[in-house]
Amino acid sequence: MTRTSVLTMIPLLIVLGLPSLSGADYSSASQSINAFVESLYPKGSHFFWVINDTTTESQHEMVVDINTALQDEIHEQAKQQRFLLLIIHGELFAAQKIPLEANVNCKQEEQV
Repeated sequence: MTRTSVLTMIPLLIVLGLPSLSGADYSSASQSINAFVESLYPKGSHFFWVINDTTTESQHEMVVDINTALQDEIHEQAKQQRFLLLIIHGELFAAQKIPLEANVNCKQEEQV
């Protein structure tokens, strides 16, 4: 997949992956995620991120499970990482790195 096609897909993945937020929060959340991923990698590097799952805790709070990938060299396999992000009012509040193969359930807890 080319860098251009990946960059074209990111806005679609963002919209499909961010449930029940206001229009302004969609934009803020995607910008917050992108700023977080940019902070992980050297300036000018080729990276992308994909939302695996999301859950909303309230109208303005959500947990996002993302994978990130960094492509150092053209012929090297991308270096992947996975994170859970807490986004409140479209802003990144907390991030936790988790194993790539972790079984994560981004669903609200059920009350007994």
